[in-house]
Amino acid sequence: MIESQYTSNVGKRLPAALFRSWKVNDNFAGGVPDAFYRSKSGVKPLWAEYKFIKQLPKRGTTKIKPNLSEQQLFWLKEALSANELAVVIVGCESIKYKRQVCGVVLTDPTEWEEGITADEFALRAETMNYDAMAEYISKVTTQGEITNPE
Repeated sequence: MIESQYTSNVGKRLPAALFRSWKVNDNFAGGVPDAFYRSKSGVKPLWAEYKFIKQLPKRGTTKIKPNLSEQQLFWLKEALSANELAVVIVGCESIKYKRQVCGVVLTDPTEWEEGITADEFALRAETMNYDAMAEYISKVTTQGEITNPE
């Protein structure tokens, strides 16, 4: 599996009423996040940068840091400054729940830059499969605020 497949599998589970733009590609402005989501209810839009790893490091204390470019970090932080929502979603092929690949949502810019430990990643990803990720995105875009996934 690759990042685009992971992104697509989450997207297939989003409600039809949620506006989404997949794999944003801008040849003139680098760093644009992979996805843009907006609810028709008029709350804040959500920008999401997707990353994907094959498996967790063996050592639980090893940090998993998303490989974000300076331009991607800049764009995500600018979205926050503009009172929009921004997250980094990291899928991990080796973690599955109900036969679906799981991942984590990094909601804090500190996590985007410093990462989280493999143990923390495993704990947070435990049941965060495609269905749960789509539910989270839908909830955030209809409530208009970033929450930590449950």
